[in-house]
Amino acid sequence: MRRFRRRLLTLLVPLAVLAVLVAAGVMWADQQSARARLAEAELQPALVRADAAEARAARAEASLTAIAQNQLVQAAATATAVSQASEPQRALERILGRLFAVFQDPTGSGYDQLSQVFSEAALPTVKLEADYLRGSGLHLGGASTFNVDASPPQQTAPDRAQVHTNERWLYDERDDNDQRQRCFIEDSDQTYTMLLQGPTWTVDDIQLGGTHRSDCPPGT
Repeated sequence: MRRFRRRLLTLLVPLAVLAVLVAAGVMWADQQSARARLAEAELQPALVRADAAEARAARAEASLTAIAQNQLVQAAATATAVSQASEPQRALERILGRLFAVFQDPTGSGYDQLSQVFSEAALPTVKLEADYLRGSGLHLGGASTFNVDASPPQQTAPDRAQVHTNERWLYDERDDNDQRQRCFIEDSDQTYTMLLQGPTWTVDDIQLGGTHRSDCPPGT
């Protein structure tokens, strides 16, 4: 009987220890699961706040992008409008540059092409110097130059604009041997009526203002 009890105890004790360990393991697992659920519950509001913050940041970025794009569009439109408004002035400056080139080579092809940028009414005025140079066998060279101070164009019609200028032309007239024959400075002011023909602005009329001539300073 005693041997039986001893054997029974020998069997029951390990089973009891095992049961205790299993119970402890189950309890530990339950505690870990509870802690995980608690942590998840505490983390969820933070995740919600993070998602909301990310959404606000995305909306702010989209708004800033739209503002920047709108500013670029407005800047481009403004630049285009300014460029179009000043085009008659720029065209006049280019035309006067072509006239100066004719004075430098009055017998060249540029002389006959002046009618492309000056009307029949304006052409005689600008041809005076060119005709004198051609008839005298002279051309502008040496210190010759010109400067044009033009006011902003005044639009008088969709295809017309007026540009007022103050100009200084230095005429250093030379012969075929590049010897100076005459040198003088002409200061003047005039008002040009510009006409838009297709995509090109031309000079339709010239109203002469005051003109003053003086000899070139010594050493010019």
